[in-house]
Amino acid sequence: MASKKTYKTKTRRANNEGSIFQRKDGLWTGSITLGYDDNGKIKRKVVYGKTRLEVANKVAEITNRISNDNYDLVSNNSLSTLMKEWLLVFKKTQVTARTFENNFRHFNLYIEPKIGGMKLDEITSITIQKLLNEMLEQKLSLDYVKKTKFLLRQFFEYAVDNKLLVVNPVDRTKVRSNERKIYDGQKEYKAIPIEAREEFIECLNNNDFLKPLCLTMMFAGLRSGEVLALQWQDIDFENKTISIERGLTIEPKFNSEGKVIKRVTIISDTKTACSKRVVPMPDILINALNDYKLRQAEISKKSKVNLIDKHCFVFANDDGTFRTYSGTQKIFDRFLKKYNLTQYNIHFHGLRHTYSNMLFEADQNPKVIQNLLGHKDVKTTISTYNSVDKSYFEKATNVLNEQFKENDNKKIVEQIKDDDIDKIIEMLQKRKQQELEQQEEYEREQKKKKKQSDMEM
Repeated sequence: MASKKTYKTKTRRANNEGSIFQRKDGLWTGSITLGYDDNGKIKRKVVYGKTRLEVANKVAEITNRISNDNYDLVSNNSLSTLMKEWLLVFKKTQVTARTFENNFRHFNLYIEPKIGGMKLDEITSITIQKLLNEMLEQKLSLDYVKKTKFLLRQFFEYAVDNKLLVVNPVDRTKVRSNERKIYDGQKEYKAIPIEAREEFIECLNNNDFLKPLCLTMMFAGLRSGEVLALQWQDIDFENKTISIERGLTIEPKFNSEGKVIKRVTIISDTKTACSKRVVPMPDILINALNDYKLRQAEISKKSKVNLIDKHCFVFANDDGTFRTYSGTQKIFDRFLKKYNLTQYNIHFHGLRHTYSNMLFEADQNPKVIQNLLGHKDVKTTISTYNSVDKSYFEKATNVLNEQFKENDNKKIVEQIKDDDIDKIIEMLQKRKQQELEQQEEYEREQKKKKKQSDMEM
């Protein structure tokens, strides 16, 4: 009766002032006066919750939005409408075209279909957590799920900053920190296998274009986009260095709805600020580039284009324009098939991994390798660009064998010239017994010394 009486006799409140009460069934209810309609009738918004605090937060959030003239904006628009507008107006200008394309793909594939139809004030931490959990259950990569969470966090931060919401529902969600993978050494090995490197280089001697290009990636660690954007002015033959100043990239173009309408290949800044670097050239690369430059000079004599001008691309087409990634990739793939190198699972980008691996195999400092590769974080260098194959295990085993070559068990095995298991077991048992006796003798000596020490004190 008390709750019913409270409901009926509650005093008139000013616009936007809410009242909270508990129903007979235990559910808490909040009522907010929004104003009056065209006929002078009071407009109200009712919210529900399991606790008084939950309802109070909802009332406060709606009241806050009404006071900032944002109530109709949130009430009349779905997350899909508001987030798409944020992506096109704000996010698009803050990131590269390729990053924006990835952001919009995350939105279209996983955010809009699941929660796009909901209003902002209907979305809770549980809503977001369920979305992230479903993505993990679909076997999407942890990195992909984290990027989706990050995108949602940014949007809801924008919503809070603009007083569309009071709290960010993404803040209380959790995603595990590490990917749980079953390691497969063969699949993870991205560099050219040690046993195939010499054969690969031998085959390159038959291709005047691919030889210098591939050796530049393999012995200077350049990315494919960096090597295709390389100019002759970047190569210092006297000091034996290459300067990486720019990169080739594929940039998508969008329409007003955020859909990709075309892709263009452009020359832009390097991938990151850390990617700008100067790397040394070994003799094998210097010789290859010198030979290639002489060849380009001969071609220049027969054409109207100076292919060795300092501003000309090193690996340019015959008309001086830069080569595209896709075109170069096709040339590389045909080369692998022609010389039966596909059996080694060699990839174009794997040439850069090979450079990294060769440095690790030479026991170089990971921080040095990081700088040579132009990585921002040494973790990327160690975890992604240090492939492990069987040779690493053999090397580690050889180190142990060298350190413990006088091991007694090894001596035992060497004494046995046949497969007499009984003899092996018997000798091992004797050795074990000797060790026990030695241990007991040692303990007796220690007790004796302690006793003598106690007497002296």
